[in-house]
Amino acid sequence: MFLFFSYSTMTIFGTFLPIYFRENGLSGTEIGWLLAIGPIASIISQPVMGFLSDKYRSTKRTIVACLTGAIAISFILAQVDSFIGFFLVLFFFFFFISSVNPLGDSIARQTSEDEKVSFGFIRMWGSLGFGVTALVIGYVFTIIGIDKIFLAIIICLFVTLAIAFSITERRKTNKPVTLIDAVKMGLEPRLFVFLLVVMFIFITHRTNDNYLGLYIVELGGNESYIGLATFIGVASECLVLATGAFWFKKFHETTFIMIAGSLYSIRWFFMTVISDPQLLLVLQLLHGVTFGILFLSAFQYVSKILPKHLLATGHVLFFTILFGVTAMIGSLGGGMIIEFLSIKFLYFLLGISAAIGVLLTLLYRTMFIFKEKATRAKTEKMEI
Repeated sequence: MFLFFSYSTMTIFGTFLPIYFRENGLSGTEIGWLLAIGPIASIISQPVMGFLSDKYRSTKRTIVACLTGAIAISFILAQVDSFIGFFLVLFFFFFFISSVNPLGDSIARQTSEDEKVSFGFIRMWGSLGFGVTALVIGYVFTIIGIDKIFLAIIICLFVTLAIAFSITERRKTNKPVTLIDAVKMGLEPRLFVFLLVVMFIFITHRTNDNYLGLYIVELGGNESYIGLATFIGVASECLVLATGAFWFKKFHETTFIMIAGSLYSIRWFFMTVISDPQLLLVLQLLHGVTFGILFLSAFQYVSKILPKHLLATGHVLFFTILFGVTAMIGSLGGGMIIEFLSIKFLYFLLGISAAIGVLLTLLYRTMFIFKEKATRAKTEKMEI
C-alpha cells in the first residue's frame, strides 16, 4: 500500500503538472525547464539519501523524513504563480520527494527476498497506484479543474506518510558504510558502463512521461484522455510485472533489455504518424511490455552486481541516472524540440535513441557478460 500511494503522488505531478503549467501561460521551453528542475534536484538529493539510508541502516526513517519535507514545501508551492517562483520552490519539493520511490523500491527488493515473493509482484502495486490514480484524477480534474492539482498532491502525500510509519525493513548486513565505498561502487566499470548504455533507452521513456499529456492535448484529447492513456499503459505494465517470475529467468537480463528497447523504438516511430488520440490509447498497450520488461530486467541486473551493504545507495544511484539524468535531458531537449520543431519530430528522435540503446546493450554483452562467462569457464576447467 505504501508503493501504491507513493506512486499515486508521482502520477499527479508527473503526468498533469505540464498541463497545469500550459494553462498558466508558460511556453514549451519554460515547461521544459520546470520539468528538468526535478531531475536536477534528484541528481543532488538521491545519492545523499541513499548513502544516509545505508550508513544509518534505516531506509524507513529516510523515507519518513523525505515525505515530511515534501509536505511542508507543497503548501508553499500551492501559493506560487510565476515561472521564477515555480523554478525555485519546485527544486526544494523534488529534493525531498524524488528519493521516496527509489528507497521504497529498495525495501521492496529486500522484502521479495525475505518473503520469497517475486519482486515484480510487489513492485506491481506501485504501478497499479500510478495507473488507477491517473485514471481517477484525470476525470476529477475534468470536473473541478486542473488548478486544484496541489490539493490532490498534498492529500496523497499525507496518506503516504501515514502508511510509511508501518513499513518493515530487514537489513542483512551490519558492515559499516563509508563515502569511499559508495564512490568506488559508482565507478565500478561493469555498473557504470551498464547505466550509461541503457540511458539511451530510458531517455525515451522519461521524455514520453513528461510530454505524453501535451501530445494528447495537441491531438484533441482532454484531461480524461490523459488519465485513460496512463491507466491503459500501467494496467499492461502491472500484468508484465506480476508475471515476471514465470518468464524472467528464461534468458539473461540484457536479452530482455534489448527486446524492450526494440519495442520502444517501434512504438515511438508509430507515434510520429498517428493523428487521432484514440489510436494513441491503443499504442499505450505497448507501455507495459516495454517499460515493464526494461525496468524489471535493469533493476534485477543491477541488484545482482551491487555489494549487499550498499544496496540502498546502489538502487538510488540506479534511479538517479536512469530516471533523474534521463528526465533532465528529455525535459530540456524535448521542450526545445517541441517549441522550435514539433512534438512528432521529438518522437522520431526517441525512436532513434531507443535503437541506439539496443545496439549498445549488445556491445555491452560482448564486453562484459560473455567475457565473464569465458573467464569463469576457463577457471573451472583449470580447477578440474
